[in-house]
Amino acid sequence: MKDKLYQKYGFKITYLTYKKDHIFFENNNIKYMICKTELSNNELAELDNIVRYLEKYAIFFHQIVLNDGGYLFEFGSQNYVVLKMRMLERKIDFSEILKVSFIQVPNENFNLIESKIDFLEQYLANYENLDFENFNYFIGLAENSISLFNLSNSPKNYINHKRIHYNETTIDFYNPLNIIIDYKTRDIAEYSKNLFVFGDDRIIEILKYISIDSWYTYFARVVFPSFYFDEIDNYIINNIKMDKKRIRSLANSFESKIRELYIYINSYVKMPYIEWLGQVNNF
Repeated sequence: MKDKLYQKYGFKITYLTYKKDHIFFENNNIKYMICKTELSNNELAELDNIVRYLEKYAIFFHQIVLNDGGYLFEFGSQNYVVLKMRMLERKIDFSEILKVSFIQVPNENFNLIESKIDFLEQYLANYENLDFENFNYFIGLAENSISLFNLSNSPKNYINHKRIHYNETTIDFYNPLNIIIDYKTRDIAEYSKNLFVFGDDRIIEILKYISIDSWYTYFARVVFPSFYFDEIDNYIINNIKMDKKRIRSLANSFESKIRELYIYINSYVKMPYIEWLGQVNNF
């Protein structure tokens, strides 16, 4: 790897540090990160343009470094990119999520709804016969979420992340490879669900940080049970078995919170009638 980096970038590297899914090194007292990617050079160029666009708002994602052949380099049959890091590692706070989520970009480069339908079809095709606790229930929640999004006319050209994790740090939050263009509320809703799963219930409280015209898409995104699909992926990829008792408890408490959120939002915003959430008057 060190020889490849010298060949492609001219970096003379003494040592590489491996941490989680990333590789780190220093060159001339500047810190860099190496990441695997399946993106093309053209897609990386689009992300590079977004990174430069965000700098106008004093938001500094890690920079994608060009080499002598573009953004990518191949090592061991896998494509990688080098990122120049813009800050030291630390835990992000909610204000950073809000700041990034409120930035619009000129073009919509991704289609969340289609990708999520494909995502669900993958789970239904591959895993519905496996013994996953509450599988059909959570698939039903995901389908409800997609149906709600299909009824929305809200713009979806805001900066977001593919995933936001509990105790997210600047390493991944400011990694441009994690950028996705979507509804304004995607990251905010994912953050609130992560807090909920780890025992910090601010799902309704967070509404005060977003405009009322974004409450509908916030609700739709909260309903999508990302944390459950993480549990499945942990089993399939990492062979970590589900805690069935915990999943059952989480399903009950999550449904109760969704119902509470639905009733609260429905008192301000006209929502579609959702039978399983109970008899709620529309305004």
